[in-house]
Amino acid sequence: MHADIMNALGGRHIFGPGTGPIDLLVEVERGLPTKAYSVIAKALDLTPEEEDRLLQVSLRTRARWKQRIRLDPAISDRLVRLARILALAENVLESHENAVAWLREPSDAFIGRTPLELMTTDIGAEKVTNMLYQMEYGIYA
Repeated sequence: MHADIMNALGGRHIFGPGTGPIDLLVEVERGLPTKAYSVIAKALDLTPEEEDRLLQVSLRTRARWKQRIRLDPAISDRLVRLARILALAENVLESHENAVAWLREPSDAFIGRTPLELMTTDIGAEKVTNMLYQMEYGIYA
């Protein structure tokens, strides 16, 4: 799953060539490359409002990222949360298109909210993750 998360964040194209595996914990602690944010935003086709809500930042803050090489650790952690769930959804639903469609579809299991809306908090992300595992193992109908 670690490799899938790294691929969702842009992989070697974003993190640079190297001989060994990329340590995600180290990368988050020092701050992910700002380009990883662009990769996730594009992959999920996020609107500016969704970006603000999911990453808990403002438009002005995101505009300042153009001048920086790395994000701060807290935002990096939120970005990894999005990448982790996107990678899991792609594995369970067997395609990027199916995963994004499911993440954007309101669900009765989430009281009419979309999985993407729940991903603003760790608890919400856990609910989305649990639902995906239930789907993978045939528990969810």
